[in-house]
Amino acid sequence: MLTNTIKLIAIIACALLPLSTAFAQQNQPQTKQTESQFVDFSGFKGKIFDIKNRDPRELVYILQPLGSGFKGAIMQPNSEYKTITVRDFPENIATIEEAIKRLDVPLPPKPTQPPRPTFPDIEVYAHILIASNGEGDSNQSLPALADVIKQLQSTLNYKNYQLLTSIEQRTRYDNGSIDASGTADFPDKSLTGEYQLQIKNVSPENRQADSSQIYLGDLRFTMRTIVDRRPIGNTGINTKLSVRDGEKVVVGTASLGDKAVILVLTTRILK
Repeated sequence: MLTNTIKLIAIIACALLPLSTAFAQQNQPQTKQTESQFVDFSGFKGKIFDIKNRDPRELVYILQPLGSGFKGAIMQPNSEYKTITVRDFPENIATIEEAIKRLDVPLPPKPTQPPRPTFPDIEVYAHILIASNGEGDSNQSLPALADVIKQLQSTLNYKNYQLLTSIEQRTRYDNGSIDASGTADFPDKSLTGEYQLQIKNVSPENRQADSSQIYLGDLRFTMRTIVDRRPIGNTGINTKLSVRDGEKVVVGTASLGDKAVILVLTTRILK
């Protein structure tokens, strides 16, 4: 009987032992974490890099991934002094230094553009003729245009050609322009003409070859006729054309009642 009692007491003691251990652990005070939550800055070094050829701000944008990224690490550009200040672990600083040596090099020279060709000025002579079947001397004041008038007489149904006025202008032979205007009385005094000559884009026909061919990109000639200060009609010529240096060209004709207005053009390149 005694033996059974001793066994029972031993079983109860073994059952109570884990409970007492757990209770003791619950009453033990919690130990504080002694491990630091932050980086120990004692391993950081600092260095200032002089930048000679590139913009420090642009370099920092490229170099940023080479830093450690730890709290307290910096990479600061200064455009005024052309420097980059780095504070980081020595191995990161060494990597950044090698990258700066490869990146901080002179920019490649820009490709040189071929020199733009220069062209001389150009003079434009415009002669405004009035064609009619009335009486008059076609060669009056027109010796320089005698060959042109002879050609007109064989082409048009007018027998008399007289000069209304002449225009002489100078412009650049490289996208030059002309804008001339004025007033002139008709040779028979029957009308007065208010005229305007505009030429845009006076340029060489071919910039890579002989420049003696002249391109007139936009020619506009307009004339308003007046009688006793009253406008009675308008006429004009609009065209684009190419002419050779010194060549006389009949640009166009425009009807004006029983008359016609003829524009003759000559160009001369000033050597």
